[in-house]
Amino acid sequence: MVVPVLYMGLILVGASIPADNGEAGSHRLHFLLLPSLLQNLIHIPAYGLLAFLWRWCLDAYVQARTAVVLALFLTIGFGIFQEWYQITVPGRYASISDIVFDAIGAVLGVWLFKRLKNKFCNI
Repeated sequence: MVVPVLYMGLILVGASIPADNGEAGSHRLHFLLLPSLLQNLIHIPAYGLLAFLWRWCLDAYVQARTAVVLALFLTIGFGIFQEWYQITVPGRYASISDIVFDAIGAVLGVWLFKRLKNKFCNI
């Protein structure tokens, strides 16, 4: 369970970086220079990986169906929390579209886990 929690921390650190306010010396990462649509699309692989990691960790503890539900709940729930948290960061804002992209990524992440597990466990 450590790996997905650490990855969630990494996502939260990225969400904690204030947006550029145009002042000299303001904080800005290179990914913030990307167009808005591309920034939104980055949510898909980021949250896909998070859901994949949750699914992978939970696989040893619960049945597959429960692991899928928990992975989706934890990932999408964290996405909602992270968007709410961003409201407190200067220059950042919450976005429903980001939550939608988080959910799409989460579904793709658990789907990819199942595909890879079926492929490698059936050899």
